[in-house]
Amino acid sequence: MPVLDKWRQKQFLLLHLIPFLLYCLLIFWLSSQSDPGRLSSFVVPDKIAHILEYSGFGFLLLRMLIFLNPERDVVQHLIWVFSGALLYGLSDEIHQYFVPGREFSWMDLLADGAGGYLGARLWMVFSGKRLS
Repeated sequence: MPVLDKWRQKQFLLLHLIPFLLYCLLIFWLSSQSDPGRLSSFVVPDKIAHILEYSGFGFLLLRMLIFLNPERDVVQHLIWVFSGALLYGLSDEIHQYFVPGREFSWMDLLADGAGGYLGARLWMVFSGKRLS
C-alpha cells in the first residue's frame, strides 16, 4: 500500500476509520444489552435487525477499503467485507453468549455475513461502482 500523504491520512482517519470503528463500538454496545428490543419503540425481527446492523458495517468497511486501495478489483474487496462481517459477527455472537438473556446463534452469524455483503453492494450502487 502506498504511503498516504498527510491530508489523505487525516481524511482516512476522520472520514473512514473513525466512523467505521465507532460503528463497531455501536454493534458491541447493542450486543451488550440484555434486551435490545427495549431500545426501540417498534419491533424488528431478529434476523432483519442483524442484516440491517451489519449492512452498515459492510457499507463503511467497503468504503474504507476502496479509499485505501482503489485499484484493487472490487470483487476482492467484497470478499474482504464478507469475511470481515463474518469474523466480527462471530466475535459478536461469542460476546452475546456471556450477556445475560442473550445467546450464540449460527443463524444470526449468517445474517451478519449477509448484511455485510448487502451493505457493501449498497455502497456500490450509491457510488456507481460495478463488478469487474
